[in-house]
Amino acid sequence: MEPHASWAYVVSGNVSTPAKAQFRFGTRFIQAAGFTADNCHPNLLLLRIQSSVFHNAVQFLFQVLSWTGLWVENKFPEWFLPDRIVLKTQKPDWEEEFGNELLAYHKLQSVQGITVPKLYGMVQHDYTRALVLSDIGGHCVATPQGAVLDEEDMRPLVYQAFKYSNEFGVSHEDTKLDNFHLVTDEEGKDKIMMVDLESADYEQTEEDLAYTAKSKTNFVMGLYRDHLQCLEYDEILLPKRPLRA
Repeated sequence: MEPHASWAYVVSGNVSTPAKAQFRFGTRFIQAAGFTADNCHPNLLLLRIQSSVFHNAVQFLFQVLSWTGLWVENKFPEWFLPDRIVLKTQKPDWEEEFGNELLAYHKLQSVQGITVPKLYGMVQHDYTRALVLSDIGGHCVATPQGAVLDEEDMRPLVYQAFKYSNEFGVSHEDTKLDNFHLVTDEEGKDKIMMVDLESADYEQTEEDLAYTAKSKTNFVMGLYRDHLQCLEYDEILLPKRPLRA
């Protein structure tokens, strides 16, 4: 398995390292191999599940059962995982932040896989809590590959991401560029997805959220503008491409 463009992979020159994981998720024992997102995020593993004939057979049976209704997938999500997943383990002494991120995913259930990654569930990995998340793909905006849109094309995508989360009372507070990813959806359209919800805030009023969606978009776009200038100075700025809309 080769490292792929996902999440925080290769941000600001950081390098990913090979990683393996094994854990029990509900009724399934999972073994997976892949890479750390980068050396600044050793708790974030980008993995491909290693399947077997037995697991494939059981998975097929559950897929057949799923024809009876969504209750099967909701009760046994471990048997409906894609090949690629992200395993995000709680950082040392980050109990509160981990719980806050878990709450954010529950509040954002309606936009999981649209604005934020999909949460499949929580497991124990190396005696530590971990979230099993979807691999959103795309490119981190903090990398040259994720900075291929003009500012006027990027701005509405960033604003829409904030607006979607705010509609469910969740304010994304960690507005670094590496928490925003340029992703192509199933229809081939560009969108921005947000990650890292440990510092999400739920105490703002509707009026506050409407204001912060605009102010945070302005802040992120300021970072993006500076980022483009740095990439150009370092001679690694990629050619701009048209917005896929």
